[in-house]
Amino acid sequence: MLETLHDFACELGEGTLWDDVKGRLHWVDIDQDLLFTLDWATREVATLHLPATAGSVGLREGGGLVAALRHAVAFIDADTGLVEVVAEVETELPGNRCNDGAVDPAGRFWFGTMDVAETGATGAFYRFDEHLSVTKAFGGVIVSNGPAWSPDGRTMYHVDSARSSITAYEFDPATGAVGGGRPFASDEDEAWFPDGVTVDADGYVWNCKWDGGRIVRYSPDGLVDRVVEVPVPRPTRCAFVGPDLSLLAVTSARRGRGAEAPRSGHLLLLDPDARGLPAPRFRG
Repeated sequence: MLETLHDFACELGEGTLWDDVKGRLHWVDIDQDLLFTLDWATREVATLHLPATAGSVGLREGGGLVAALRHAVAFIDADTGLVEVVAEVETELPGNRCNDGAVDPAGRFWFGTMDVAETGATGAFYRFDEHLSVTKAFGGVIVSNGPAWSPDGRTMYHVDSARSSITAYEFDPATGAVGGGRPFASDEDEAWFPDGVTVDADGYVWNCKWDGGRIVRYSPDGLVDRVVEVPVPRPTRCAFVGPDLSLLAVTSARRGRGAEAPRSGHLLLLDPDARGLPAPRFRG
């Protein structure tokens, strides 16, 4: 089964996020500064125009969303449209912007930045904690995507798309310390690039392939377990959704090569024959 869940043609759809409490699915169009919220029961979609580019969103324990905007972390109330900037990021680097992010199992929001030109290693990876402080975990990143965590929270997967690499880092769930990294998977010999990533309940890693028209499922040891082809050349990020987390929602991009396919930019839904884990919530 593969269907179009919403047919708005995003220039750069990203940030799929399932709210298991409210039964809602969120995603963004980075290029058009839009946040979408789909009500699962009615399939109605609300659209919010944001004051700046949003690379990613996460759920908050107290309600609403935490978001990585172009040069800031903000809280968003998708119902009222209220956007509150709570921390600035890399304002001294106008050629950078915030990109993908996610909340870790202990309730911290992690996000990366990228060089908009996708050439310089000016990006970094950051932790935003419950005290509303931003801490740099590491730098030297060109295009940051992810992160995602293993079910036990002890492995963190991070993608540098421009380097065609997925790295698995040792991770301490208690402290949020990022340890040593090891190569997990590489697309250096392929015509596509790794993009957004998620992990299922069995610890398998799902990665969208930009310019590859596919999603690849890797076993925890980095071997290719399955390839799922999709009708868009530029799938960007996937998330397990639905009441039992048994479906996979996939954002895609219409920009560039994406314009070749009629369904590019749409939000797709497929049956992956796997189940996901509930998205953790930011504790701040």
